[in-house]
Amino acid sequence: MSNNGEPAEIKNVNSISKIWLVPIIAICMGAWMVYHQWSNQGPLISIVFENASGLEAGKTKIKMHNVDIGEVKTIALTEDLQKVLVTARMSANAEGLLRESTEFWSVNPRISLNGISGLNTLVSGTYINMSTNLEGASIRDFVALSAPPITPSGTPGLHVTLNSNAEFAFKEGDPVIYKGLKVGEFESIYFNFDERVVYYNTFIQAPYHKLITSNTKFWNASGVQMELGTNGVKVKSSSIETLITNGVAFGVPEGLPQGERVSDRSYFNIHDSYESAAEERYKAVAKYVILVDDTVRGLHIGAPVEYRGIQVGKVLEITPPK
Repeated sequence: MSNNGEPAEIKNVNSISKIWLVPIIAICMGAWMVYHQWSNQGPLISIVFENASGLEAGKTKIKMHNVDIGEVKTIALTEDLQKVLVTARMSANAEGLLRESTEFWSVNPRISLNGISGLNTLVSGTYINMSTNLEGASIRDFVALSAPPITPSGTPGLHVTLNSNAEFAFKEGDPVIYKGLKVGEFESIYFNFDERVVYYNTFIQAPYHKLITSNTKFWNASGVQMELGTNGVKVKSSSIETLITNGVAFGVPEGLPQGERVSDRSYFNIHDSYESAAEERYKAVAKYVILVDDTVRGLHIGAPVEYRGIQVGKVLEITPPK
C-alpha cells in the first residue's frame, strides 16, 4: 500500500542491459558472414605437379583468361615422394569448368626459339593457368601439364594430321605459315614404326582453318631454299620465323579448284617444296625412257624437261649403263 492508501504499482525490471545488444548483433553478423562465405565457396581440388617451383600456399592464384578463379591452399609431396600434390580452393562460378578436358599448368618465364612467354610473372609471381573445352565428366583430381600446351583446350580452329617420310623433321611449336602469316603450330609428334612415317598433329587457328580444303597442299618452308637453274639462282624463304626454326606452308596450287572444307583430324602429306606440291594438279602423266649416247654430266634427278621454254616434266631417274 502507498502512503495515500492506494495499492503500489509493481513493474518488472529488465535484467538484460541494452549494452549487450552490440556484441549480440556483432556475433550474428559474423555468423552470417561465415555462412555466406562457406555457402559460396567453390570446390576443393587436387593437382599433381612434377615440382613446386614458384608455387606458394595461400598466395599462388589459379587463373583462366587472366581472371582469378582459385587459390593454392596446401602443397605436399605425393605418397611415393616423386611428385607434388597441390590442393586448391576454386571459386563457386568455376565449378562447372572442372571437367575431364580441363588442363592445368604453371606459368613461369620461358625463353625458346618460338618466343618468350610468362614475363609478367617476374612482377606478379608464378601462377597456375587453366583451360577447358567443357567436355567430359565432372572431376576433382587433376594431373598438371609439364609445360604450357601449344594450343589450350577450347581454342577455335581445326586439327589436322600431317605426315612425312622425308629426311626433314619438325618439332612441337614449329609454325604453320600461310602467305607469310603464322596461322598454326605443330602440337605433337608420333613416329609409326611399322610404316616408318612421322605423323604431326597440327592445329590451324580460326579463322584461317577455313582455308584448309580437300585440295590444300602442305610443303616444307624451312630455312632458305636455293635453286640453281638455267635462269640463274632462285632464293626463297617463307618468313623470318622459318629462318631460325622449321615450318610448313600451305595453299591451293594454281590450276586446282579450291575444293571442299575438310573435317577435323584430316590427313595431308608434307611435300619437299611448293613445286612438288603443285605437281599433284596434273592428273594424267606419261613416263618416257630416253637413251643418251653422250655424257649426262650435270643432269640430275629433278632436272626440268622443257618444251619451247615451258617446263612440261622432270627427270625421275638416271640409270647408268650396264
